[in-house]
Amino acid sequence: MVVFGLTLLTRAPSGWLQSTFGLPTALWNLLGLASIACGQFVFMFMVADRICPRAGRLPMIWLTELAIAFAGLTCLAATGIIIMTGFVL
Repeated sequence: MVVFGLTLLTRAPSGWLQSTFGLPTALWNLLGLASIACGQFVFMFMVADRICPRAGRLPMIWLTELAIAFAGLTCLAATGIIIMTGFVL
């Protein structure tokens, strides 16, 4: 997910995604950020908690997981709102 998100962030400004799907660059950037955040959350939640189970119990790690999940969901929600309203950044 992180590699896909980085691809969206780097390739969207060049225009090949815009010509293929017709969405503006800002939406591709938001989708890239959402993909990166969701990929990091999945890694922290599924992999890192199993490798270091004590770290998952620390309040700072828990807050970091929540912040990254919130960032990913916010980017997805913003993308959906922009697509539904037709607002172009």
